[in-house]
Amino acid sequence: MVERLGFMDKPFPLLPTLGKIPVEQIIGRDAEIIKLLRLLRSQSVSVEEMRRMGKTLLVQKLAHLCNTKTLPKEFEQEDFRAQYFSFQGKQNFGEVIDTLINGLKDFKAWYKIEFSRTYQFIRSLVSTPEIDVGGAKFSLNLPEYKKSWKEIFNATLEDIASAQQKAGGKLILIFDELPIMLWEWYKEGKHEEAIEFLDMLRERRQALETKGIRFIYCGSIGIKVVLNTFRNTFKYTGEPTNEMEEFDLKPFSEKEANFLCECFFLSGFKAGAREKSTCLKQIYQLSNGLPFYIALLFNLIQTEFDYKVTAKNLKAAYHLVLNDPKHHKVFKQLIDRLEIYYSPQQKIEMVKVLNFLSGQDGPISEESVHHQVDIESRESLNETLYILLSDHYLKRGIDGGKRMYSFKYQIFKEWWQINRA
Repeated sequence: MVERLGFMDKPFPLLPTLGKIPVEQIIGRDAEIIKLLRLLRSQSVSVEEMRRMGKTLLVQKLAHLCNTKTLPKEFEQEDFRAQYFSFQGKQNFGEVIDTLINGLKDFKAWYKIEFSRTYQFIRSLVSTPEIDVGGAKFSLNLPEYKKSWKEIFNATLEDIASAQQKAGGKLILIFDELPIMLWEWYKEGKHEEAIEFLDMLRERRQALETKGIRFIYCGSIGIKVVLNTFRNTFKYTGEPTNEMEEFDLKPFSEKEANFLCECFFLSGFKAGAREKSTCLKQIYQLSNGLPFYIALLFNLIQTEFDYKVTAKNLKAAYHLVLNDPKHHKVFKQLIDRLEIYYSPQQKIEMVKVLNFLSGQDGPISEESVHHQVDIESRESLNETLYILLSDHYLKRGIDGGKRMYSFKYQIFKEWWQINRA
């Protein structure tokens, strides 16, 4: 039995939202956090999933629990601390370094990091009487520092490592949307900078892990997508994440989903005493246990059905989710990912497979896909299926020694069948 983490033993009033949630109100993910921390004892980790699956909330809750000393006694010896960084929109090395320093210079959960090496190195480059990194007086995102970003970055990481060694324990640096940042650099013609950053991260990560620092790379596109593009386009041969454990985020358990629903019920939603348990099961089934879609269903019950949670209203709300274009923004990622991150030929073959599988009642054997989908070579089909599996479109099982494929989530399958196939 997984120990409950944090301080939410009983449901509390919570309005459904598709936006941000205060970190102390993030529900569930206790089992995932414990598994992550067990991995982080000895290595760094990569967390990947599509958008709106709860990755950011997972790592933010992990950081909050580490820094408030509310982890299970199992992790007392490690004395974990964590700092969350979002890299989305960072334009270059200079902005990344600014982000790291600003996030850690007043890191009270560990202790103040002075960044003496960093400041000393910067002063050796440009004469400046006073340094306030990231502030109005000074920023590394300036042309005169561009040639020295690599050395400044190394100095910054060494300052972090020195402070960590004095403090003891383990410090987790969470780099959210790192793959998105690298992809944007690539699209802007800065692939050399992106590749250099990846290689530097690998080199420094391996050294810093011996000093008690761990990294979490988190992203709504997999780092593998970025690396494959660099390999195919620029003959990149580096393996910057080959020693990092890949961590797949699963849907909520039924218990976690019910807890979230009970919190919503305390905020004005109504259900008959006899019907409530049936509705809870229906919500879990319709949402596939994905918290975003649980919140979306309650949002629609709130706005369209006067807070009345019934089997009929839930079915109608689900119909709106699948059929009303104004609710399709999150589903559109299924198409966007194919168009943005893959070649035209890859996209054509992936769409053919998804069209076929969306019309099937259950898992389909690889052999059946090969015979019924118009893809010329078996090798190309196998590659397409593997990419769709790796990029979280599909799931795979084994039945009678045969590989069987289906959509990873039923809600994605139904949306695809209605709107794309």
